Amino acid sequence: MRATYGRNLMAQRVLATAKIESFVPMRKRTTKVGRRIKTDLIPVVRDLIFVLGERETMQEIKGRIPYLHYITRPAEGRNIPVEVPEEQMQQFITICNEMDDNAEVIAGEEAHFEVGEQVRVTGGAFKGCEGKLVKIEGKRSKRFVVAIEGVIAVSVSGIKAEDLEKVAM
Repeated sequence: MRATYGRNLMAQRVLATAKIESFVPMRKRTTKVGRRIKTDLIPVVRDLIFVLGERETMQEIKGRIPYLHYITRPAEGRNIPVEVPEEQMQQFITICNEMDDNAEVIAGEEAHFEVGEQVRVTGGAFKGCEGKLVKIEGKRSKRFVVAIEGVIAVSVSGIKAEDLEKVAM
């Protein structure tokens, strides 16, 4: 879902009080304030929030939170809300929780990938995650990408070739 005007953390707090599970991808930000260095967590993508729940529950909660909207995609001549399979969401959360400063987040339509080999990570922090190997313009090496089609993708480097296996399509 999308919480307009950067209110995804506010929406997350409201959802938590209603006992609805949600996830906002976060990243550490380090800034220098005078002589001090301050580190805090900020959303990776402004407005983005993933919400776990049944469609009826989401409709009801959406009515109580006016700034919360569905992310939709065209299908069958109309726009339908994007639904993310639970296994794919868990992989995405794993990647987001482990990503470092070398991770690159690709939001919106740029998160659509059709080329590259589908692979599974067999070792390390991302073990069990499936994604594609892609070459991103301006980057020297191939990168591992976990994508939620048309919404967001995270690309990371530094995964060893021996920790990857091809996935049959």
